[in-house]
Amino acid sequence: MSNYKQTKTKKNIILGIIYALIIISVYAFNLPLQIAFSILTLVIIFELVTSIKEDDKAKNVINIITLCLFILGIVLL
Repeated sequence: MSNYKQTKTKKNIILGIIYALIIISVYAFNLPLQIAFSILTLVIIFELVTSIKEDDKAKNVINIITLCLFILGIVLL
């Protein structure tokens, strides 16, 4: 496996663990949704920056739409 694929795989594993921890924190420890959305927004911004560096246009569009939805969720809560 190339170094690029190993780095991408590690990044996806770390992001998956972060998503799982946030979901578990919301359900098990009653983390407020506004804080969870804020943390997820930061994770999506990180993902957007890395996808811009990789020049992946489809992933950029998905991340921008997701970012807009999370910001809307933060505002409405």
